[in-house]
Amino acid sequence: MRPKASFGSPSERGVETVIKVCISGVPGTGKTTICDILSDRGYSCKHLDAVAASAGCLHGDEVDIECLNSQRIEAFAVEAHYAHLLDCRMVIILECGEIDLRKRLLSRGYPKSKIDENVDVQLSGILYFEALDRLPAGRILRIDTCSMGADEVVERIIQFVGGTDSINL
Repeated sequence: MRPKASFGSPSERGVETVIKVCISGVPGTGKTTICDILSDRGYSCKHLDAVAASAGCLHGDEVDIECLNSQRIEAFAVEAHYAHLLDCRMVIILECGEIDLRKRLLSRGYPKSKIDENVDVQLSGILYFEALDRLPAGRILRIDTCSMGADEVVERIIQFVGGTDSINL
């Protein structure tokens, strides 16, 4: 799904931000796995593709970010490759080394062109820079998910956020 981005602060649109953490990254970096582990540990974590579909923010293969930002999504965390474009208090960008990422995407049946596209997106740092347009650098964390286990990634996220499921920062 492709995001249709919109910018402007939540206050400009009259919407209160209630998402504490947006988990982003190219496909194959572990977003869904990490969100599921957070949920298993009692943290509310939502898969944005499902939220977008149920809220009417999905048009063909394009996700309307403005539409999603107009929804009151209450969650400790949300995950999607476009999550960093949402109004949230912190962004976690999951990454993986190029060789491992290529292997993961190949095992999922991605064509070479799509693998190359996703590797290029990660190597360019575009997700970080898009997040930086919305938040200060101190509220963005990049994690290499290939260098540690999923439980370690979750612990690192909880440590960065402060370990509470409270919506308030």
